[in-house]
Amino acid sequence: AVVSTQSTGEKVEDQRTIIKLQAQLIEKEQERVQSFKETVQKEVQSYAGVVASSCATALSPKKLQTVVKSIQDTEDRSRNIMIHGLAEKNGEDLKKSVADIFSEIGEKPMFSVPCRIGKPASGSVRP
Repeated sequence: AVVSTQSTGEKVEDQRTIIKLQAQLIEKEQERVQSFKETVQKEVQSYAGVVASSCATALSPKKLQTVVKSIQDTEDRSRNIMIHGLAEKNGEDLKKSVADIFSEIGEKPMFSVPCRIGKPASGSVRP
C-alpha cells in the first residue's frame, strides 16, 4: 500500500487548484477557438466579396449581351456562301441565277435575298 503524507485538507485543496487550472485552460482554449472562428469568418467574407465583384463584372448584362451578339454574328456568317465568277448582267435576276447554280450541283438550299458585294466596276465581276 502507498502511504500518503498529505492530509485530507491538503488533498482537497490540491483538487480545487487542479479544477481551477483546468477551468482556466478551457477558457483560454475557448478564446483561441473563438479568435480562430472570427478570423475564418472574416477571410470567408473577404473572399466572398472578391468573388461576388469578379462575377458581377464578368457576368454583367452588357458583357453577356456582347458575347451573345458575337456568337450570333459568327453563327450567321458561318452560313454565308460567296459565289465568285458569276457574270453580272443589267437587270439580272440574281436569285434565279444562284438557284440555277445550286440546281446544277444537286443542292436545294433555302436562302434569303442574294446580293452582290462591293461597288460595280467595269472590267471586274463582283462576288
